[in-house]
Amino acid sequence: MNIVRYLIFLMIVLFLNISIGIAENNEDTRNEIALHHFMQGEFLLNQGNYALAVIEFQDALEADPNAPTIHVSIADAYRRLGKTRRAEDHLHIAIELNPEEVDARQMLGHLYLLHKRFKEAEMEFLELSKIDPYNDEYLATLGDLAKLQHNWNIAIDFYLAAYRANPSAIKPVEQALQISLNAELFDRGEEICDILVKDDSQNQQYWETYRDLTLFNKHYEKSLKAIGMLESLNGVSIKSLLQKSAIQQELNDTNEALAFLHDAFMIDSVNSDVLQRLISIYLELEKFDNAIIYNEKFIRHFPDDPRGFVNRAILALNEAKPEDAVIALAPHIEKFQKDYTTQYLLGTAYYQLKDYINAEDHLTAALSIFPESRNTKHTLALIFDNNGNWRRSDSLYISLISSDSTDAQAYNNFAYSLVERNDNLELALEMALIANRLKPESAPYMDTLGWIYYKLEQLEKALEYIQGSSGIDNTNPTILEHLADVLKATDQIEKANLIYRQAIETGGDSLSIQKKLFSD
Repeated sequence: MNIVRYLIFLMIVLFLNISIGIAENNEDTRNEIALHHFMQGEFLLNQGNYALAVIEFQDALEADPNAPTIHVSIADAYRRLGKTRRAEDHLHIAIELNPEEVDARQMLGHLYLLHKRFKEAEMEFLELSKIDPYNDEYLATLGDLAKLQHNWNIAIDFYLAAYRANPSAIKPVEQALQISLNAELFDRGEEICDILVKDDSQNQQYWETYRDLTLFNKHYEKSLKAIGMLESLNGVSIKSLLQKSAIQQELNDTNEALAFLHDAFMIDSVNSDVLQRLISIYLELEKFDNAIIYNEKFIRHFPDDPRGFVNRAILALNEAKPEDAVIALAPHIEKFQKDYTTQYLLGTAYYQLKDYINAEDHLTAALSIFPESRNTKHTLALIFDNNGNWRRSDSLYISLISSDSTDAQAYNNFAYSLVERNDNLELALEMALIANRLKPESAPYMDTLGWIYYKLEQLEKALEYIQGSSGIDNTNPTILEHLADVLKATDQIEKANLIYRQAIETGGDSLSIQKKLFSD
């Protein structure tokens, strides 16, 4: 290749010399000498004798120092000898003599890349892509360089440009997809998968990736298309029907979701995942009879799977029958000691039954299985409050608040715990104010704030907040009793007595409230 280019170069020089009438015998001789040494150097270079090749190329340069091709060849020989600096010098000379010397820029770019001089390599390949904008190899190399510098989006752009320059080369697109997945650029990944599935519509792996990306991006119509293509390649399966059902549920088309599940049920009527999905949807639709039918089948075929017993407990709790939830779970708890949901629901059922000892045992077990469970921490904190174990309840409230500064319930419950034990009312006030800022117009949170003001003897503010609370919820006996206490403290006795009676009617502690009614 270099010999041919050099011959062309000589022909141009000779043509120019002849055309202006200045060709001389000594010039012709120098060209012949240069060509002789150049060809000898190329021969030696191809034979692997790089040192002697350098000598021949040097002789060629003495005869013709302005031939960029000779500088490229001697640079190649120096490169192979490991003399990078000398190679670079000759490549720079070649580029100076001819800025569009492609071989020189390619070799220089690869030298920079080899020595991890990525920015300099990038400059050379950018110049090459200007010289030849449709060269997919240059664009792909620029993609490689961007990837090495962790410029993910730029790398993807170059790889896709390489594909547009040469649509028969699919490898750059696959590299772009891999980057998008590794860098979690899932929108771009979906864009790239669009290209891949159009290029090869029979490629199962492409369609699976496309399905997963569109599901993550919540582009469900595209997900359904991908699943349909996979079904055409592999046939309909339980897995594909479950996926389509889940998508339809996300699209709020419950009837279609159920239709796919029933199709799956026809294929395999004792598939645990199919049964569980049917149960879950019927629970969500509050069609409890249907849920019970499928759940009993589930338990019959899968007695060692906790989900069937959990479903029984959920059904019981939905019907406000915590005692039935205990019956559903307690006899099997030894078998499901390590299952979070089982422990949590059993603890919750005991809590609703005010069996705080058992509730604490099972909720503590649930928290040991899933230490990040906020629901479990909230319920345990309430139990510790009830037991007067404030060190542990305070610890849980602080944990909840420190891990989520927007947890209004934790702020409110912490504040209420403090005010109920008359401890650090200033901190209680601060917590309650935060809870109300996070969730204004909440009856329980307004009541807590008003109750703290009552304890701080700021009766006007106490009345404002507790009246506001009872205006939102006038069926809560605690709120009503607090309102009556404030009214009584502000000498509104008749109103207070009326509200006390209302509190008793809505389930308040009759004995305690009666004492207030008949006290001075």
